[in-house]
Amino acid sequence: MISVPEGVFNAEHSSEGMIAFKLSKIRVLFIALSMIVYPILLYTSLNWSKYFAIAVTAWAVAMYIDDHLVLYRIIEYPERGIVALLQAIRPILIISLLWMSFELTMKPSVNR
Repeated sequence: MISVPEGVFNAEHSSEGMIAFKLSKIRVLFIALSMIVYPILLYTSLNWSKYFAIAVTAWAVAMYIDDHLVLYRIIEYPERGIVALLQAIRPILIISLLWMSFELTMKPSVNR
């Protein structure tokens, strides 16, 4: 764990590092599944895609708040490259998800 500051994780017990890795693995899996499932739902049912978009948006907002309250103090991310770019545009992506959720909720359903 090169990007972790000294003194945060106990070097004798690597359970903290493994927990952080497991959290990241679960998040990546959830994001990948969401990106696969959402276009399929959007194509088949606007009603279910609305609920799915709202659930994913709520999860993304909770994850963003959790990162600011807990993880940014523990894990140091590189200040250059793709990581810095993704952290800079992350609020814009969450606002886009919020906009999609509101638009799907306020837009009347069209029967096919």
